[in-house]
Amino acid sequence: MRKIVILCILIISALLLCQMSNAKLLVEDDFKGKLKDKYWKGQKESWDIKNEHLEIHRVAGDGNGAEDFGYGIVEFENFGLRLDFYLFSDPQPSKMELLFRANEDLHFYQLIITPSDGFGRPNSARWYKREGNDRGTWNEYIDFRDEFPIPIETKVWYTLALLGRGSDFELYIKRQGELTYEKVSDLSDVKNLHPKGVLGFHTNQLQHYYIDNLYLYDSPNEVSLAVEPHGKLAVKWAELKQ
Repeated sequence: MRKIVILCILIISALLLCQMSNAKLLVEDDFKGKLKDKYWKGQKESWDIKNEHLEIHRVAGDGNGAEDFGYGIVEFENFGLRLDFYLFSDPQPSKMELLFRANEDLHFYQLIITPSDGFGRPNSARWYKREGNDRGTWNEYIDFRDEFPIPIETKVWYTLALLGRGSDFELYIKRQGELTYEKVSDLSDVKNLHPKGVLGFHTNQLQHYYIDNLYLYDSPNEVSLAVEPHGKLAVKWAELKQ
C-alpha cells in the first residue's frame, strides 16, 4: 500500500512539474534603461522611462487621440499578469488605465483603477470594453464594478495581479511588500469579445502614473497570490534596483 501511495505522489509531482515547465514567461520587465523593443511598441507622446520605471503621462489630449493609447507587442490568450503601479496626485489624483487583450484597432478590455481621493468613483476597479473606432462601443461592465478592499492612495506603490482564463478575469491587490493579495473583482464576458491581444496603457492630460516590475505569463497559475515572487529573478531585480 505504501508503495502505491509513493507512486501516486511521484506521478502527481511529475504532472505538476510538467505543467510548470510548459508555462511560459512572455514579458519580464523592470524598465531599467530604454524601452525594450521586443516587448513594447509604446507611445512616444505619453511613454517614457523615468527613475527606472515606465512613466505614463501626457500633458495634452483628451484621451481620444492615437497618442493616448500605447501598446505592447507580445500577444496572449490565457494569462497571469503581475505589475507594480504608483499614482501621482498632479494635476489631480490620477487613475491607472490598463488595456489587455488589446490591438491597435481599438479592440480591447480595459481596467480602470481610481484612488480613494480620485474623482468619479473613488477607490474603485471598473471594467470596460471597446470594439473598434466606434466610441459608442466603449462601455463599462457596470455589474462588475467593485470597491477595493483596501484604500488605494496616491503616491504609494501597489502590486496587482490580473488573471485571465478564457473570458473570465480576476483582479487582486496588495500594497507593495505585503505578503498576500486581497481579491478585488471578477469580470466574465459571455461574448468573449477579445480572445487574444496584447497589453497596453491609456492616458490623457489628467493621468500620470508609474508602472514597474511587470511579469506576464501565458498561464494564470503562474502568479502566486500568497507570497512575493522569490528566487533568481527577484534577487536579480533587487540587485538592479539598488
